[in-house]
Amino acid sequence: MKLKKLTSLFLAGAMALSLAACGGSAGSTTSTTGTGETGTTAESTDTGDLPVLKVAVMPFLNSLPIEYMVQNKLDEANGFKIETVYFSNGGAMNEALAADQWEVGTLSAAAVNSLAIYGAYCIADIGHSEGGLYTLVNADSPIAQAKGTNPSYPDVLGSPETVKGAVIATSTGTISHLNVNKWLEVLGLTPDDVQIVSMDFPAAYQALKTGNCDVAALNPPTSFTAESEGYVVTSSLSSLNVPQYDSIIVSNKAYTERRDVLVKYVKAFFEACDALQADQDMAAQMLLDWYTANGSETTLEACATEIETRPFVTSEEAKGITIGESVSITGEFWVSQQLLEESRFPEIAKHVDDSIVKEALGF
Repeated sequence: MKLKKLTSLFLAGAMALSLAACGGSAGSTTSTTGTGETGTTAESTDTGDLPVLKVAVMPFLNSLPIEYMVQNKLDEANGFKIETVYFSNGGAMNEALAADQWEVGTLSAAAVNSLAIYGAYCIADIGHSEGGLYTLVNADSPIAQAKGTNPSYPDVLGSPETVKGAVIATSTGTISHLNVNKWLEVLGLTPDDVQIVSMDFPAAYQALKTGNCDVAALNPPTSFTAESEGYVVTSSLSSLNVPQYDSIIVSNKAYTERRDVLVKYVKAFFEACDALQADQDMAAQMLLDWYTANGSETTLEACATEIETRPFVTSEEAKGITIGESVSITGEFWVSQQLLEESRFPEIAKHVDDSIVKEALGF
């Protein structure tokens, strides 16, 4: 009965998303205020003689440096102009990538398809995306009481006995789904031992609150909201020691034809990252404004937690990162889930280039 109710919730959520996606219209913008629907833009302003770069943004933390660049005119200071194109999620970004609707954007899990299928390139890792990727349960759940099952992962909760047969709600094929699988692995279980039901993160959280699932695997800001409301974190990519980054992804055409502008973009992006990391109170308020403008309900406290646990990569830290490592981990997961053809996996390594960030940051 629980699974049937959960499926009904999923179908209702899918219908709502489908209806929302039908309302957009096309144009162009130089503002990342989040107006419009998937793949839509608003009216642009005169950019003079500066080269214009079409930049994809989403209603998530990884687009905050882009918002900072626009507000503080770091694009113009570095000799180019940002024209933003808004998308609701990474999947929509990839579909638009095939039609050359954007040139550069920031992605996490969806970068696998960008590289392996659409021929895009990963040119920099810019944010720690493992923070806030949680599996959560009610405080009185037996899963929350089971501690120390795997001594190598002391902060991971749950046991084979308490988790087996559980209904787990998450958005499948995402990093949150990877978190679920790694959690099960640490507990000595497999996905066949549980029931994983796909739905968007707010719907998954609602299912947890109404008792229609046992576990919800969420991402920010929903995960931080759930934690602040008393739900117990049973695993995270941090506690499972799984590295993940948000990465700057560029279209094949931009990579081939617009290297000079991309170098300027990466330089400006890390200037924004440095500024956001240096003033986390400012960053939290800016993130709250960004979420609110894009229709997400959260709190300043939850935003501050996200800024703290999902820090941006600074220009100095970037010099020590092996670009493409996390997208390769995600690609292996996708192959295991039959979300990516194994024959396409080698394309990921072929579409990673660290020379642009090295030129931009001078190392």
